[in-house]
Amino acid sequence: MKEVLFIIFVVFSVFFSFYQLPSGPSLSPPSVSYPLGTYINGENMINVNARANVDTLIFGFVVGVLEVFLSLVYGVVSGFRFRAVMVRFLDSLNTIPRIPFLLSIALFYGTPTGRSLIGNFFIIALTVGLTGWTYYARQISEIVFKEYSFSYSSFSVIFFIFRRMYKESFRFFVPAMLDGISTFTAMGVIGGVGDPNYPTLTTLLNTASGLLPDYWLFLTPAIFRGILLILLISLSK
Repeated sequence: MKEVLFIIFVVFSVFFSFYQLPSGPSLSPPSVSYPLGTYINGENMINVNARANVDTLIFGFVVGVLEVFLSLVYGVVSGFRFRAVMVRFLDSLNTIPRIPFLLSIALFYGTPTGRSLIGNFFIIALTVGLTGWTYYARQISEIVFKEYSFSYSSFSVIFFIFRRMYKESFRFFVPAMLDGISTFTAMGVIGGVGDPNYPTLTTLLNTASGLLPDYWLFLTPAIFRGILLILLISLSK
């Protein structure tokens, strides 16, 4: 059932990302003509939120793929060779305050605007993914060490990777997506980090923060974000 609901959510978002509903006057409240109201530029909020859903999913997907790939490679190697050094390195990385560190990095590639920090969508995803894989790598390293620490043949390594790849990827992929989306949300809320060319649900919430009387601007993306997170959390179990 949860898989079906997630597919419906994705299909709805993708469809209304391309199928444009009628626009109207700027900041029109929800009505029969505009069920979710209109955006600042008069665009139908259904289309605005659908694109934000897709961008949010793309961000989570990119981060998820990167984190799972790095964690699998590093975890397998550290389970076999140089475990003491490589695991201590993971532990040291996990002690770094992640959000302040990411915001500091964003100052180098981002462009301050006074209220926000504009950065490239995929560079942001890259930095988030490169700082979020260590937790999963630690878990994979433990699995390898316990089950394969006394096997030194290269065939065993290859066999382990191919046998575990699908299972471990599915196990960690959805949590990694959640990690990426949640981290990006924190960066957007605290530092205003985002890319106007790829507005996510967090971008819409940040924009709406200065227009609180227009409740549909923040209520709608907040609801969509809640639905998305609930679906991803249910899929991760």
